[in-house]
Amino acid sequence: MEKIIIGIDVSKLTLDICIQENGVNRFDNIPNTEKAIKVFFKQFDKKQEILIGMENTGRFNAILYSVLVHFSFTVYVINPLHLKRSMGLVRGKNDKIDSERIAQFLLKNYMDLQLWKPNSKVIEKIKLLNAERKHRVKIRA
Repeated sequence: MEKIIIGIDVSKLTLDICIQENGVNRFDNIPNTEKAIKVFFKQFDKKQEILIGMENTGRFNAILYSVLVHFSFTVYVINPLHLKRSMGLVRGKNDKIDSERIAQFLLKNYMDLQLWKPNSKVIEKIKLLNAERKHRVKIRA
């Protein structure tokens, strides 16, 4: 069974995606909306082993998390500091390059990473409300 590695760089409006299949990288950019994410992930066959990696970017990941619950993919949420330290000194930074680096990191380290498990709905709601509160307090200050 072939492995497909998907690295996702999450931002407020878009998801930059790097798909590594048979050593070949393919890039995609989709809106960070529930509908677009569902359409994107439906293209993958259920028989394929799919590993998805993304950085934890707080509330911007919420839509992606809510969609991934409905699929049976192997998902890893990577600490951004861990990713940064593993790469060493690198040049160039944009969303496309970040998604490729996430995919490469996942390919090398997926055996040592902890799988993502969805939180209960109550915990998710509390986290979102807390993040929104912190954002509002920051704006006001």
